[in-house]
Amino acid sequence: MTGPEDPFVKRPATDGAAPAAAPSPGYRPPSYGPPGYGPPPPGQRATVPGPPTYGGAPGYGPPQGQGQPGWGPPPLAVQETSSKAIVALVLSICSFVVFPLVPAVVALELARGARLEIEQSRGRLGGDGLTRAAVIVSWINIAVCALLAVALVGLVAVAVGRSST
Repeated sequence: MTGPEDPFVKRPATDGAAPAAAPSPGYRPPSYGPPGYGPPPPGQRATVPGPPTYGGAPGYGPPQGQGQPGWGPPPLAVQETSSKAIVALVLSICSFVVFPLVPAVVALELARGARLEIEQSRGRLGGDGLTRAAVIVSWINIAVCALLAVALVGLVAVAVGRSST
């Protein structure tokens, strides 16, 4: 089937453009093959060049006598957080809600014990920041309780002074 509807039939351009110019008579299209080096000189064999070879760099590779390197321990060991430090912080926060002074005093003692435990662990335990926060929050709670107690005593003194006159 080679009719006008056949898409593979080459047809002349009908858009009015000039036909492409023929190459000049001395022109030869470039060859894209491998470059030719010609025959070897007389007395020499033709060799095919291969990829360059390099010697291994000294000092690289697995350590001598240790076999294959593997995944070792992490560079820094993960610290565990002291449970006393966590409990001290929780108690110091709870002291604002439940029995204001008792949990604050217990939190101060637990924070002191946690700090000693952290120092004696030689870096195995963490949580020094938690103990500091527990101490700060506990002392704030104790100061607020002391101010409220002074205010309450002052109000009672004023009330008693007014009622006696």
